[in-house]
Amino acid sequence: MQSGAAAYLSGESIWSRAQLSAVRDLDRYARTGDPAYLKHARAWLDVPLGDLDARKAMEAPTLDYKTAREGLLRGQIHPDDVPGMIRLFRHFSEAPYFRDAVQAWRDSDPYILELAALADRLQAEWETGAPSPARLAQSRMYLVEINLALERLSQRFRTEASGAARWMTRMLSVASVLFLLTLAGLTGLLGWRLTRALTSAERKFRTTFEQAAVGMALVAQDGRLLDVNRALCNILCRPKEAVLGQPYPAYIHAEDQEIARAQWEELISDTRENDTVEQRLHRGDGDTVWVKLTISSMREDSRHGPRFIAIIEDVSESRRLSLELDYQANHDALTGLPNRRAFERRLAETLRRARADGSAHALCFIDLDQFKIVNDTSGHVAGDELLRQAADLLRRSIREHDLLARLGGDEFAIILQDCDLGGAARISEKLRKALEGATFAWEDSTFSLGCSIGVVPITAASTDTGSLLRAADIACHLAKEKGRNRVHLLCEDDRQLAERRGEMEWMGRIRAALRDQRMFLDAQRLVCLARPEHLRYEVLVRLTDETGKVVPPGAFLPAAERFGAAHLVDRWVIEHVCARLAAHPEHLAALDACHINLSGRSFDQADFFHFVVDRLEHYGVPGEKICFEITETAAARNLVDVIGFMDRLASRGCTFALDDFGSGLSSFGYLRRLPVDCLKIDGTFVRDIARDATDRAMVRAINEIGQTLGKTIVAEFVESDEALELLKDMGVHFAQGYAVHRPCRFDEILNDGHRRGVTIGSPQGTAAAAARTRLSAAPDVSNPDAIRRARSLSR
Repeated sequence: MQSGAAAYLSGESIWSRAQLSAVRDLDRYARTGDPAYLKHARAWLDVPLGDLDARKAMEAPTLDYKTAREGLLRGQIHPDDVPGMIRLFRHFSEAPYFRDAVQAWRDSDPYILELAALADRLQAEWETGAPSPARLAQSRMYLVEINLALERLSQRFRTEASGAARWMTRMLSVASVLFLLTLAGLTGLLGWRLTRALTSAERKFRTTFEQAAVGMALVAQDGRLLDVNRALCNILCRPKEAVLGQPYPAYIHAEDQEIARAQWEELISDTRENDTVEQRLHRGDGDTVWVKLTISSMREDSRHGPRFIAIIEDVSESRRLSLELDYQANHDALTGLPNRRAFERRLAETLRRARADGSAHALCFIDLDQFKIVNDTSGHVAGDELLRQAADLLRRSIREHDLLARLGGDEFAIILQDCDLGGAARISEKLRKALEGATFAWEDSTFSLGCSIGVVPITAASTDTGSLLRAADIACHLAKEKGRNRVHLLCEDDRQLAERRGEMEWMGRIRAALRDQRMFLDAQRLVCLARPEHLRYEVLVRLTDETGKVVPPGAFLPAAERFGAAHLVDRWVIEHVCARLAAHPEHLAALDACHINLSGRSFDQADFFHFVVDRLEHYGVPGEKICFEITETAAARNLVDVIGFMDRLASRGCTFALDDFGSGLSSFGYLRRLPVDCLKIDGTFVRDIARDATDRAMVRAINEIGQTLGKTIVAEFVESDEALELLKDMGVHFAQGYAVHRPCRFDEILNDGHRRGVTIGSPQGTAAAAARTRLSAAPDVSNPDAIRRARSLSR
């Protein structure tokens, strides 16, 4: 029984070492994708999984001895210890202390199984060929949490198992006394047999003691080492003869002596029966090693006084792994800077300090201006090198006690300690000039750097860290909108901050509208001037507020563009258009094309192409029935992604229109690069062609060049019969505007799509003009692409 108890303590050490090694190799596999690390992790996981199988076999009403033995052998238990461990579990699993140790063992099952499941998920993630950095980072953080939970359970098992050993010692002592009293009358032969049995048990205990994978020692009251095993000698790098009789405290590192002394005094005074502590020990080779010491008091020896049993486990690797995981959880792998998590924690500390002592600090939000160009033209490897060089340049340009962090992408942030807004402005300008004066060379290309910096103060009046980060982000956006490569200071009472926060409130309202089904679709026909019977129209998204009032697109679409909700609106439109077309097969058969506007933000979503294809296939809508519209500005901002998206969807029959053509500075240049089928002439040129010769010449030029390139030409904002006649004379293919059709509900055009014509002089046309007047009163925004898209969606 004693050897079985010792074997469980030894087995726990093997289990703990295997678990830590599995976590380490899984973390390496998550970072590198190297299959060798996954193979090692699974090999290490087989140890605790084998122990789990063995325990379940031992817990069964009928003992499955073969399965239990095989499980323990997988757990690297010595074959000689297996029978004793099985007997001990079957007969004493509900005994005091041992019961709690077994429960701690059971509690570890979900975490061990989750480690095995996590290994499968990581393997699937890497085998896709394009693992998500966000999901890999989340898995690695989950590894840290599982490791901490298993360490606590491991410590709990050791504590309870040590208590079980002491309880078993007392129980065996009582049992021995009763046994001796019962057998007092037996002959010397029985005594001889008893002595032989005890000698055998002692020999097995000695074997377990000597072969244990963890260091074990018998310690006297004065701290002398009375007996040590081979594992402890290996940990200390000293021969057994040099260790025996030496005081254990002599090996403890000077910085850990005080804690060790307090622990020893508590044990001697019977304040505690056992204790566990991590400390450093001096090795014989001059190095130090981190160990976990679990020391328990034994029954007092009448001749020698109290004795103590010490279990010493080398935890240097687990501590190194914990420190490494902690570092990786708080630092950016690319630049080595603190990441967003660490930065937000430091920002909260700085805000608490400002509130406590009234000190002033500043928060800087930095966005590199040329990063996307480098990424698109030279690749992500060049982009990574640019980020490293920019981080190094920023690090050298700030004060020693300031904190620089990378928040993600090309965004950096700095906390300027003990710095008012004026000082922050000077330091930020210094940072801007440092980046402006640097150049980035990659292969045969050279790029000029620049950055936009938003600065906000950190004072006792600051609301919270979230508000500070949002304000700094807004300040950075304002710096970009004012021409980039500049510094913008923003205060809590700044009018621009209040305006942006108002726009940010639209984020929640847009999401709520999507959730509460308060969005709907209108449609406006594109009338073919040669063959009016052609059925082609553009769907227009609309939103109703909480009171049921229709909100102009110019009020919510710019906010959606700016703050990342536009792609949600686009997905909603695509989903509902496909569903409604599929529900009207006769209309779908007669349809020439349905135009759907796309935001440039949708192309930032890696899965957007797959979403579009999935919706088309799910609803059975042919690709040639859909024409996607994108503005020139959005195409220019995401040129590589847009061209790739167009090429892939074009292979499925979809067509594309370049919206608001002519509004940009390089329209004809982009026309040569973008695989578009249709040009929509910007309405600012079309609206006044009957009165303005310059506009008329612009429309004629665009039409002629577009038709020369084989494009379908659409004139937007056709609002008068005079304009309509001029467009017919020019040979423009399609007209869109209130002179030919007023927007109506999408369901109406689905049910009767061929009879929806409205002339400019009709009552409906008058109402349309009033609607345009209401739209023109919508709040002004500073995102040109968002303005054009909102205007397009309200045609």
